[in-house]
Amino acid sequence: MFLDLTARRNSPLIRAAAQLHQSGVIPANTYVIDLDTVRDNAAAMAAEARRVGIRTYLMTKHYNRNPLVTHAALAAGLDSTVAVDVQCAQALRRFGLPLGHVGHLVQIPRHDLPAVLAQRPEVMTVFSVDNARLVSAAAQPLGVVQDILIRVRGRDDIIYPNEEGGVWEADLAAAATDIAALPGVRIAGVVTFPGTLFNPTSRKIEPTTNFATVLRAKDLLTSLGFEIEQVNTPGAGSTQGFEVVARNGGTVAEPGHGLTGTTPTHLYDDTAPERPAITYVSEVSHVFDGRAYVVGGGFYACDTPALIGDDRAFHTEAWRCMAFVGREPDRILDTKVPVDIGSFFGRTNNATDYYGGTLVPDTPADIRPGDSAVYGFRPQVFTTRAHVAVVDGLSTEARLLGLFDRANNLIDRDGLPMDNSTSRVREMIGTT
Repeated sequence: MFLDLTARRNSPLIRAAAQLHQSGVIPANTYVIDLDTVRDNAAAMAAEARRVGIRTYLMTKHYNRNPLVTHAALAAGLDSTVAVDVQCAQALRRFGLPLGHVGHLVQIPRHDLPAVLAQRPEVMTVFSVDNARLVSAAAQPLGVVQDILIRVRGRDDIIYPNEEGGVWEADLAAAATDIAALPGVRIAGVVTFPGTLFNPTSRKIEPTTNFATVLRAKDLLTSLGFEIEQVNTPGAGSTQGFEVVARNGGTVAEPGHGLTGTTPTHLYDDTAPERPAITYVSEVSHVFDGRAYVVGGGFYACDTPALIGDDRAFHTEAWRCMAFVGREPDRILDTKVPVDIGSFFGRTNNATDYYGGTLVPDTPADIRPGDSAVYGFRPQVFTTRAHVAVVDGLSTEARLLGLFDRANNLIDRDGLPMDNSTSRVREMIGTT
């Protein structure tokens, strides 16, 4: 997956992860994020977005909505954020960070709508007239009219499992007419996902059939008199794809893995401005019958071999489960061993990842309990029970800025939440 890429383009991150783990500064089951590289990646994406004339909403779920990372990315020039679910919105509110887009991919539950609307998101996605009614009803007592995006579906669109929903294109005119009569909302645009994807054959970002669907939807709504300000077409967002969005009529991209240099494009293109900024380190628990079992908790990757959308990019020689392992950080890159794929994606095989990323050396290797195991993959940290360590200064000496639990509490080395964690973080990022 992204292990070799990280070794080529950001090897200090791998060494720092091993060093921090071996020295006891961070525990096993920790994602380590290089904040300097995050800033560089965000600045590159912001500059490209400005060049082509689109806005950017940062997707924060991949790195567990970490406030230090989100703040750094916005400070580097990305426009705002997108909350994939209500928990993303709540994390932004907790740390005083702006909310640009909410409700896509997950509609906001009814009783959470007032609090989310009070954050004054720029836009909120609705999947149906009924969902729009709920938003309107919650907006009226607040005295606001919420701009909304309609998720439009075409019969040939790409839809990932468990992400179904939206207004069928054939029903759009009637749905828009009904929504327009609601006093608490205003139709401001259309949205889809994925709007662009990486093509492993051409090795380029290309528009999907979904993109064509929302363009037709925009034209239809415009013909009905609606002022369509936003055509939101997220998917594999990074510097390499923003021009594709703009050239084809999109107005907004929502980079997520672009921030950490872990899109399919980066797997194949070492010239991409974004470099890998995240890695996962855990610890060998025990060795049994020639296999080294690694402490689990964070083994979720969206590099799953599903042959849907940009998952196709991983059905190549580049898609290999490997890990660096050792107890000497300066030599961690010397030992790279295969990983059992079934253990890596254990939860998709109906198993709990008590252990995961099991090491299966194909040649003799000196692997012992307590060794660091460092992985490089495209994560969805918000789905895990992993820690997050934010570091900088890797070009000289790694410095830990904060160690967080899964709820984004600052924790001490014993894993206990620090007192006044929220206010401490707000002070760190200047949102007190």
